[in-house]
Amino acid sequence: MNHLVRIGRISRLMQIACTLYLVLAPVMLLVIWLSFETLGPRWQTLQQLPIRPEYVGTLNLVLGAMVSAIPLGLMMWGVWHLRILFGQFRRGEIFNDSAAAHLLVFARMLFITVLISPLISALLSLVLTMNNPPGQRAITLSTGSNDLAQLFIAGLLLAVAWVLREGHRIQSENEAFV
Repeated sequence: MNHLVRIGRISRLMQIACTLYLVLAPVMLLVIWLSFETLGPRWQTLQQLPIRPEYVGTLNLVLGAMVSAIPLGLMMWGVWHLRILFGQFRRGEIFNDSAAAHLLVFARMLFITVLISPLISALLSLVLTMNNPPGQRAITLSTGSNDLAQLFIAGLLLAVAWVLREGHRIQSENEAFV
């Protein structure tokens, strides 16, 4: 089987996966916040917080949804560009400046999302415990090895995208020379 055919098939699957993410991620976030009493405490981000459901009101939920929508929006922007990138790969457009630019946007969004995740965690803890009685409120900052792995992957993708862009620039210069 031809390599371009295989790249096209994998790219089509990845394009579908990106589309599913773009549709399902906001729906899942909405479901979590609408079913907060049952799903909220199971959400890994919130498991360490002293959340007292009797003190979590509508305003807390709305603010929590808005805060958690920030990293989701950034990742959706990045995944949108990743979807476009895989569409280009599917059409055989592999080494061009546009593909590198789309990869660069995704890598930047991943990098920013990972960097702000401790701040988002702190804001969520503030929003969800602000109505608790004094002494039971919390602001937590958390980071873990998963964040370090994601930072490494984002840095790797940033480097690859920059190398691809530079390679395309050099190739364009060489073609103009000849």
